[in-house]
Amino acid sequence: MAGWRTTTNQVVAFEEVQAIKRRRRLRIWLPIAAVAMLLAALIGNAIYEFRVMRADALALSEGVIGNLQRSIETEVAAFLGPIPGVVLFTRDLLADERLLSVRRDLAEKVASGILDHTPQLTSVLIGNPAGEFFMVRRYLDGEQRGLETKTIRRPDGPTGAPVMQLTRHGAKGEVLSDQQAPWDGYDPRGRPWFIGAAETRELFWTDVYPFFTTKAAGITASVPYQDADGNLVAVVGTDVELDSLSQFLATLAIGDTGLALIVNDKGQVIANPRKASMTEDSGGELRLLRVDDIGDPVVSRAFDRYRVEGHGRHDFEMAGRRYISSASSLNHLLQRDWSILMIVPEDDFVGFVAANVRDTLGIGLAVIALAGGLAGLVVRQGLRTDQEAISILARQAQLDAQGEAFGTLATQSTLFEEGGTGSLAQVTEAVARSSRVRRASLWHLAPSGDALVCLDSFDQQTEGHTHGATLDRSDHPGLFEWLQTESAVSDVATSEDERLVSLYRSYLAPLGCQALLSLPVRVNGQVTGVLWLEDGRRSEWSNQVQRFARAIANLMAIRQAANVTPGTVPAMPPAGDAKAHDIEPAQQAEPRDRELDIDAGLGARRAIAFAAKLPDGADTVGADGVQHIDRLAFVSLRFSDALALARAADDRSGESTIARLLGQIDAAASEYGVAYLKFLTDRVVAAADPSADVHHATVCLAEFALAAQAACERLFAEQHAPLAFHFGMDLGPAIGSLVDRDGRSFNLWGEAARMAYAMADSAPPGAIHTTESVYEALHDHYLFQLRGHHYLEDIGEFSTYLLGGRL
Repeated sequence: MAGWRTTTNQVVAFEEVQAIKRRRRLRIWLPIAAVAMLLAALIGNAIYEFRVMRADALALSEGVIGNLQRSIETEVAAFLGPIPGVVLFTRDLLADERLLSVRRDLAEKVASGILDHTPQLTSVLIGNPAGEFFMVRRYLDGEQRGLETKTIRRPDGPTGAPVMQLTRHGAKGEVLSDQQAPWDGYDPRGRPWFIGAAETRELFWTDVYPFFTTKAAGITASVPYQDADGNLVAVVGTDVELDSLSQFLATLAIGDTGLALIVNDKGQVIANPRKASMTEDSGGELRLLRVDDIGDPVVSRAFDRYRVEGHGRHDFEMAGRRYISSASSLNHLLQRDWSILMIVPEDDFVGFVAANVRDTLGIGLAVIALAGGLAGLVVRQGLRTDQEAISILARQAQLDAQGEAFGTLATQSTLFEEGGTGSLAQVTEAVARSSRVRRASLWHLAPSGDALVCLDSFDQQTEGHTHGATLDRSDHPGLFEWLQTESAVSDVATSEDERLVSLYRSYLAPLGCQALLSLPVRVNGQVTGVLWLEDGRRSEWSNQVQRFARAIANLMAIRQAANVTPGTVPAMPPAGDAKAHDIEPAQQAEPRDRELDIDAGLGARRAIAFAAKLPDGADTVGADGVQHIDRLAFVSLRFSDALALARAADDRSGESTIARLLGQIDAAASEYGVAYLKFLTDRVVAAADPSADVHHATVCLAEFALAAQAACERLFAEQHAPLAFHFGMDLGPAIGSLVDRDGRSFNLWGEAARMAYAMADSAPPGAIHTTESVYEALHDHYLFQLRGHHYLEDIGEFSTYLLGGRL
């Protein structure tokens, strides 16, 4: 049918469109050529000025960033520099006292004085090897602030809990409360400040960690106190919260949107002006914020450049914007791997340059604006004219395609021959392509008037033809009344016509169609069939498409009228008058197969070819109990994601997904009378009862496959996992045999099982892939979509289909 895709008229229309587009370019460029020449000098001068001024601004930014880094270094030095001296002074001042046991009032006064005159300190603390602890810390409770003294003493005996005393002082030193409290589990001997000083026996700085009481990020400087024999008596320390550094960084003006951080080489953020330094991990434990936790890709890129290239300036571009980043070390101040990381958009420093250039260009453009405006009006009018010409050509091309298609179909003699169903494929393909719709289908009203039979349907998406689908009046009672008139529905899903609900649910929705144009085929004033154009959601059906479809429907009416005896055209009975299935299926099957051009001999040929491969003999092969079966339906279900099946089905029962799924599949097998069901590694295999009626058993197995498909879809949806299952189904020759001496179990295998396996292996995820033999047996009652073709030795090529559901 290549003739429907590219015609002479379409080629001519394409050449005319290209000529219009060439004229359009000429109309655009000629009016603006003069404007472009005037702009060239202005833009060139602006670019030159921008580059020179930008280079100067960037050179100035280096000095600004350097000064900011030195300012941060000075602040850090002033913040942390005095602390070692304070700690040593505190230890020396209390060196002649038995710490925590004697003169608590002296230690409390010393600590209070230190905190009053050293604002960066949070607390002064003392601990000894016996586990006793003394601390004076700042506290803030609502609007009340002051100092809190915490003392932990060990019991005199070997048993008993430590005693904790809490004393709070107001801003003027008055005692607000003094009470014992339950021990909070704090033991100084397990804290990093105590352990580090005890091991090094010298001044020790901890890494950044969350404080026990306030949970804030900070560091502790500690020093040991030893007696004359070198024995450890106590450890004296001071806590420093790092929020003050973050607050200082927030006061820095780094361009308009620049940012300065203090980080270590592990990627931990020591000070951050925009976010708290502590966060919780997945287990609820506090930890230091990392660079990746900030959630800013620019900051992450700047830190990565620092880790790779070291300290210094590192400019980079991200998402079309340039950034300046600079890293400098604080190791010379703290003996720690801390660094200042500064990131600022380049626009913050050179933005004024762009603004100046824009002002210059604005003045020049104002002079040219009048001329450009007039040129724009001319161009706009020309483009509108060209667009209208292109639209006319597009409509003309579609009209030509439809006219040529109609003319070709009308002159084909086979179209008017009785029983010439092969020519109907040309009709549906021509209508679909020339009307630019997804699907086109021709339907025939059965002689009894209670069923619509699809003579041919062409799907542009799959490039395939299908036929044989049947819509019964009993399943779609309102549809047959609706078919009496011409109807154009742009969205069946939202249509208020209740007569289309069943059609959409069982036929249109599984095929992905929502818009439907229905043209009745009338012979002698009575409806004998219908032409359907099916498409995705559309705003409307154009008059041009409706007129063409109406002409095709009339052509089909002429074809029918030419092949029937006058007075014998069946009329569609009024809704509700017809009785479903007035003619027995056995009486209808043979004429309908001839009408639909179904390969009814495929099953017989497969049985003969399979039997030819067997040893000479009758029904039995080899040993007693082994029997050759001409036609048996098989279903194979293959799982392609073992992990999804191993997960728990829910949080309550603890049952695995595969266990629940097999239970539901087994229930479906019982419900539909499936006699053979086995689970083999990653497959479930089911087969019909060999002794049952072939057609009935095949229908039951199809119902079982649809039920199992629904169960799989539900469970995979609950797991939020992709559909990792594939169904295959075949109806063909097989072999059955007993597998134990008692005759209580049997096994089935053969070509039908192998083909079901092959269909499952090539099935799309979540779909039921069937052979043409299954389609031949079930197309009257189930919806199928053409999938492709398969080659079978000694049989040749045959079609495969996707089972969509019941009609």
